[in-house]
Amino acid sequence: MNKKLGKISNLIFYIGLIVAVYGLYRSYINTKGLPPGVCPIENSRPILFIAIGLLILSTVLSYIQDIQNKKIE
Repeated sequence: MNKKLGKISNLIFYIGLIVAVYGLYRSYINTKGLPPGVCPIENSRPILFIAIGLLILSTVLSYIQDIQNKKIE
């Protein structure tokens, strides 16, 4: 169970990282055609929220894994 939790945590982290990079890239591409003072994050806000949620979930799962390791020892 403990090894599976670690693999799941790592997988969620990498997925969150990929989603975050995609959201930032999309924001960068949208910024090119906009005039100064316009916020490009509005269009990619859901993608960035999903990335943040996945990264937080990965951190929580990693913390749970550490707690389980301490109980075993």
